[in-house]
Amino acid sequence: MYGIILDSLMDCIKQKYGEQVWKRAIGPCGISNSLFTAHKIYHEELVPNLAKAVAETTGKTFESIMEAAGEHFITYITNIKNDTVTRVLGRRFTDFLNGLNCMHDYYRFSFTEIQPPSFHVSNEDSKGLELHYRSRRTFPGYVYYVKGLLHKIARKFYSIDLNVVVTQHGFSGDVMLAVLRLNFPNEEYLSFRKIIMDNRNFREANNLIMPSNMAFDLFPYHLVFNGSTGLGIDVIYKGLEGRRLNEAFFMTRPLGYELTWENVSMTSYRRHSTNMTATHFVKLRGQMLYVEEMDYVIFLSTVMNDDLNNMYEMGLFVNDLPYHDLSRDMVLHQPQQSSEYKLALDMEQTKATRLEDTIENLISEQRKTDDLIYSMIPKEVACSLKEGGPTDSVCTKYDEVTVLFSDVVNFANICKHIAPHEIMITLNMMVSVFDILCEKYNTYKVETVADGFMCVSGAPTYDDRHARNMADMAIQMLRGIETVRDPNTREPIQIRIGLHCGGVIACVLGHKIPQYCLFGDTVHIASKLEATGSGQRIQISQTCMEKLSECSDYEIEPKGVVKIKGKRSIMTYWLNGRNKAADGTYPAPPIPSCSRNKKIDVKQISHSEIEKTNLDFDGDEVIMIENKEHAVTPKDQVSNKKHGICNKSQSKPE
Repeated sequence: MYGIILDSLMDCIKQKYGEQVWKRAIGPCGISNSLFTAHKIYHEELVPNLAKAVAETTGKTFESIMEAAGEHFITYITNIKNDTVTRVLGRRFTDFLNGLNCMHDYYRFSFTEIQPPSFHVSNEDSKGLELHYRSRRTFPGYVYYVKGLLHKIARKFYSIDLNVVVTQHGFSGDVMLAVLRLNFPNEEYLSFRKIIMDNRNFREANNLIMPSNMAFDLFPYHLVFNGSTGLGIDVIYKGLEGRRLNEAFFMTRPLGYELTWENVSMTSYRRHSTNMTATHFVKLRGQMLYVEEMDYVIFLSTVMNDDLNNMYEMGLFVNDLPYHDLSRDMVLHQPQQSSEYKLALDMEQTKATRLEDTIENLISEQRKTDDLIYSMIPKEVACSLKEGGPTDSVCTKYDEVTVLFSDVVNFANICKHIAPHEIMITLNMMVSVFDILCEKYNTYKVETVADGFMCVSGAPTYDDRHARNMADMAIQMLRGIETVRDPNTREPIQIRIGLHCGGVIACVLGHKIPQYCLFGDTVHIASKLEATGSGQRIQISQTCMEKLSECSDYEIEPKGVVKIKGKRSIMTYWLNGRNKAADGTYPAPPIPSCSRNKKIDVKQISHSEIEKTNLDFDGDEVIMIENKEHAVTPKDQVSNKKHGICNKSQSKPE
């Protein structure tokens, strides 16, 4: 299957069903990019697999997808200016169908490994005809692809409203056989038949008879069934006269037929284009004509020759070819034209391969860019902005979410006694723990400012468990922070946390570096609860307590009244953890012993201290591990280097 078919199918799907349908269809088919090289060979099953995927996505039938793809192929080759042969193939629609095999022979020079189907017409009348379609592509869906092709060709080039009915469909060995009844007003059939009869009557009335020896001299490569052979065939294949035809030849066109008298003479007055190959591989191409007066069939052919070396091996010379046609010129000029075309084709394929590599690299970089954007802005919001929407178009109101604020107790005092790079490493360790918890509990990190951390549950994707998710995360934050120590005192760092449930407004601010922000009283109250809390405690509001009390899984105790600036005072509570009877327990993570970081060169931070600091996420535990020989057990070493703590760009002191 050449890439030109797949490229036209891709163009068809994008135009009829949209870009998103195409992206969803290529996933199950294992297609990494959306570029197909016209002269590159791809797997035969890609077309039907893509059609099936589109049918499942759109709810259309598989047959309609294949038929639409066939119709679009004619439009596609017209757009790329490759429809020259199609336009001049036949004066009548019937002539066009009889010339389909010739069209595939023409494309054989451009697509050298093509395996073309074969077509022939039978039972023509004033109401239509029968088209026999045979192909080595045994997938049944291609019959409907051919239906689409016929509909488009009849309408575009012959202004015919065509009705196609598949009357027979089956297999003969490795060949798929199908008979299609084409119903259309075929008025030209009667006039064309009348012309043939008038010409025959004229010849008989005027005794216009050509001697057989003269006709046979004009066509030296001929075979007469129950008769003679031409001089040219006698030269390359002696001793044929008197032998049975199927002992010396087999028929290659049309596909799936044996070389019998019944198959050759199935239709009177009809010309059959066919290829016949002798047993020592001399390929002849021509037409079979049934001569009714003599009751024999004559095969007028010419030798199919790929290069001059083959002629020498067959014992054939240029002077053996007819001089009244272009056979000699074609044989002499073809090698030069073929070499020039092959060179141009090789250059085109080289450029196409480079383009494929470039596009694959571009797609890879695009994924990295998208991942980076999605880590800064919610995916739903980022997709809206990528489609060209303004930042104010993604402003959304959420009636019920849970907001969390946290900060480090006495952070300013800690910073006075440690080096700048130690501040960076400590904060990075803390935030890395929180990031893992955000992913586990389906919460969204809104921002991190110095030691302050803010996240939300229930936005941008709503979750009716938002209060419980945030409470579970807050409990784990207290446990996870125990593994992060003050580099000066080696004591665990303490944080305070505030939670509040309510409504917020979410939007993206700015154009240069857009930021996803939350606004509303809920944010203000959650921040106040964090500021008035205590170290290693979780302070929650009345509304948050009511939400958590619905499931009775948490230990909650009253704390007191907190005055909110500009608001009335609110009752607050301490969230002490989960009940022991509740599902899911949280074992305390091990706290590794580690020594204080020494002063080192800033450029060496990412290669020494940072590479020795790793995160392990095991079940419900978040463990910070420093890879020191005296602090890490063999069991701990299994989880080393699962997560990087910071990168080189983060190793600059503030």
